[in-house]
Amino acid sequence: MKIGFLKAISIATVAGLLLTACSGASPDSKSPKNSSETTSESNKEADSGENVTLKLYANYSDDQEKDTLDRAIEAMKKEMPNVTVEIEPASQDDGQKLKTYAASGNLPDIFKSDGVDIEILNKSGTLLQLDEYAKEAGIIDDIADAYKDALYMSDGHIYAVPWQSPWVNSFYANKKVFEENGVKIPENYDEFLTAVKTFNEKGVLPYALFGKEKQWCLHLYDIMVTRKAPDGIKGLDENTAKAGDADYLEAANKLIELVNAGMLSKDVFNTTYDQAKALFTSDKCAMFMTGTWALNGLEQEMGDNLVLMYYPLAAAGSEEEARWNMSGGYSQGGFSVPEYSKNKEIAAKYAVLLSRKVNDAFVALEGGTSIYKDSPKSETELGPVMSQYIEDTKNFKSMSKFDWNLSNQELKTVMEDKAQELLTGTITAEDFAKEIDAAIEETN
Repeated sequence: MKIGFLKAISIATVAGLLLTACSGASPDSKSPKNSSETTSESNKEADSGENVTLKLYANYSDDQEKDTLDRAIEAMKKEMPNVTVEIEPASQDDGQKLKTYAASGNLPDIFKSDGVDIEILNKSGTLLQLDEYAKEAGIIDDIADAYKDALYMSDGHIYAVPWQSPWVNSFYANKKVFEENGVKIPENYDEFLTAVKTFNEKGVLPYALFGKEKQWCLHLYDIMVTRKAPDGIKGLDENTAKAGDADYLEAANKLIELVNAGMLSKDVFNTTYDQAKALFTSDKCAMFMTGTWALNGLEQEMGDNLVLMYYPLAAAGSEEEARWNMSGGYSQGGFSVPEYSKNKEIAAKYAVLLSRKVNDAFVALEGGTSIYKDSPKSETELGPVMSQYIEDTKNFKSMSKFDWNLSNQELKTVMEDKAQELLTGTITAEDFAKEIDAAIEETN
């Protein structure tokens, strides 16, 4: 998946709502530890230690990701000067490379993780608990109360320190492409379908999807479902809804209609995030979808040509009712350390501190909101689109789930496969629903 570092803005009320729903519970915290004392202790240990090189597996592809991580690693040189980091950019392969590393017992010293990765790896005792390291670094005391539960997994322990606040999926439009082709930027499903047909007739790709990562096929389905059923794929994951329910079935049929109208490229399932983004930013397609963590970077690259659309897929007349039913939401995870790392003590200290430095770098470089009580000042002026998003978050009514936060792993695999198949146009909405509902029954 393509997730950058803390690339989201959230409002405390939204964060509070999401975190209240989190199942993890934090243990009682002890009296706050002086941050200067913690820094002094970390430096003391680092200064007295031998030089160590750690392997870091992290998102490090586009300029936005590189700038943020580079700033964080540079700051870490002051905390742990004896540590050198070798970065391996995370593959855009739906997490397959990380799974291969895990299966072969070759996970890097530090690697990016999400809540699902952690829960799966914990079954085999692969991950190092970071509770004491987080406490010693002052993380537990310094993180804002609204985000504190994000530290703890279902067993009550810390396996990664988050660097991000809640975010959402969104559609974006390239204003230049719309204007040059005389097409109205859509606000509802009928207008969206018309735009897809018109662009297709003109030989312009209507919509760039990085379908090589199946989770984004599922996110597209989630966006369509949440126009009427706010829980979206969360409802399927939690067994409170069925894919055969009327609203879910209607969403599947509409996606089939859009695919048959020429919405996607013929090689969509071989398209990576970088390729899809390049098509969009180079004016070779009209629309694009990714998380709002990428919004600031897109605006910096495209300027006035970027339009934040959210979800122009509701039926005409019900746009306002569905407008703030958001696809996406809260995530757990951060940087994790395998129990078998040869330098696990140093890697653990580094991973915990690096997560905070990434948070600080995002605030400084992109104007993001810190998940800590204190944070550096922003060094950037937000553009109008990013400012609009910040204001809009006050209106969010509901959140579904990101694919990587689904708890039913067997069901998740089926939904990803079937969502991708749905976008080929070779399966009916009814058969799609039957397959998913059968998986729900089998896994609950």
